[in-house]
Amino acid sequence: MTRPARRQPTRVRLLAACCAAGLLALGFPHGPLAGQEAGPAGFALGLTELPREGLPPAVRRAVRSVKVLADWSAIEPVQGRFEWGALDRAVAAAREQGLSPVGVLAFTPRWATLATGADLQQPAVYTRMPPRRLADWERFVRAAATRYRGAVSSWQVWTVPNLPHFRGTAGEYVALVRAAWRALAAVDRQHRLVLPSPGGIDLVHARRLVQEAGEAVGVVEVRGDGRAPETWLRPLATLRARVLQGRPRPVWLEWSGEPAAGAFLRAVAALRASGVERLFLSPDRLQRLEPAEAEAAVSLEALPFAGYLVRDPGTFLLVLGSGDRSVLVAWRPQGEAAVEVPLLPSARLLSPAGPLPPAAEGRTRLALSARPLVVDGLDPALVQEAQATLAQRGPLLPPPAAGRDYSAAGEVRIRLGPRPVEEGLLLVPPRRPETALEPVEVLGEAALRTNGRREAVFLYLDVDDTFLFFNDGRFVVEVTVEVLGARRDRTVGFNLLYDSDSGYRFTPWQWVEARDGWVAYTLRLTDAAFANTAGWDLAVNGGGNRVEELTLRSVVVRKVPGGTGR
Repeated sequence: MTRPARRQPTRVRLLAACCAAGLLALGFPHGPLAGQEAGPAGFALGLTELPREGLPPAVRRAVRSVKVLADWSAIEPVQGRFEWGALDRAVAAAREQGLSPVGVLAFTPRWATLATGADLQQPAVYTRMPPRRLADWERFVRAAATRYRGAVSSWQVWTVPNLPHFRGTAGEYVALVRAAWRALAAVDRQHRLVLPSPGGIDLVHARRLVQEAGEAVGVVEVRGDGRAPETWLRPLATLRARVLQGRPRPVWLEWSGEPAAGAFLRAVAALRASGVERLFLSPDRLQRLEPAEAEAAVSLEALPFAGYLVRDPGTFLLVLGSGDRSVLVAWRPQGEAAVEVPLLPSARLLSPAGPLPPAAEGRTRLALSARPLVVDGLDPALVQEAQATLAQRGPLLPPPAAGRDYSAAGEVRIRLGPRPVEEGLLLVPPRRPETALEPVEVLGEAALRTNGRREAVFLYLDVDDTFLFFNDGRFVVEVTVEVLGARRDRTVGFNLLYDSDSGYRFTPWQWVEARDGWVAYTLRLTDAAFANTAGWDLAVNGGGNRVEELTLRSVVVRKVPGGTGR
């Protein structure tokens, strides 16, 4: 979050002096920044913290907001005594740079926390727990909203509502949201409450907030961490169609980590296609962008999304613009391909900068890779085709590769081994490569085996999204796991960790019977969500074994009609 700048502008130092003198006790003056957060086409960039150094000019033009931490534990260390100095300086610094501050309300003071005993000696624990009394939290939020009325119009509840950042339950988080909204609305009902995701694009969390927090939900924020921009398209479309369900709310996305070359441009294009209002990144990340990629991405800011083209599977062809100007953003995340498109004689290549290939019979052949091409000067017929595709097919979704459409299948499966055979059920590599399961050969069959000494105990799997995505009670899901029989009774077993309607949860432990050869067990999941929240849908867990390792040969996932019908 916010870190102190190395050198503060003169105006910031003057404001700090005013704060010390008590001249700002009644809050910041009204100004024009608070309502000017979106770009000309409803999209803009935001910063996760104040920059320590200047941003590249190409990027700076598109940045309109910044998050500043309203740390309750630092602001009210003693009940009833408020110390606003750090937040005053952060808000003033943001406005000095022409940025709209987004106040992030978080972290409980020691006197207010639910923590007890030894936890009260650990700030990293007690500040992350919810307060004992919601009234104390509500009073703090109201004090902040009153002080910064006219300077801060958007307030976020907590940094990340998940361990280790938040040590409360989902119900306790909803209670904080409701109380925060009561406090904000009492000051000014034009305030917006920003509700972040625990991790990933958590549709289950968003649905709970919409159902239980109601009008308090001003902005839904999700996270794109650890995932390619193209994989955001389906959950973002599902968020609007099946979670918000006609209750329009702005959507923001925060993205951390280090993207590969071209990923930032792909991210901006994908979010424009999904109607996302804001993309938040760290200043350091924006400073490391290649100038040409940054310039091309920012050039898309003022152009509305017009539609998309359908060509070869695995390629993305997005059209932005209207009237006199339109551009094509085209790429292929994996491998290479070529497409032919009609362009005007005046067309030019914006990214990477350079000449276009010569046209043949009015069409230009474009070579696509993971680094997008941005082409300015489209034939009007191409724009009309993109608009018609959007109108007929609906939101842009990742196109399935050839032979990879499982929408009509009743089951998907994977045959495990050193070279897995995936039929709609995909093996997801662990984040730590050393924890991958070991390939083995048993009874003449290829398989994978856990290794507890290396913490290699989870087999992560992802159900193809064309088969099932955000189940939401439509189907009961059956998972059949084929394993090697145990040497003795109750020496080896497993359970499933799966993406459910209440977050990731474990099934009861299943012991493997003592027998020769392979044995299959079917587990029935009545609450599977399979929304790929953390980048995977289910995992087979062999971490409870101490005597014998678990050997797996195959996994099958089936859809069974008769869900809850939610």
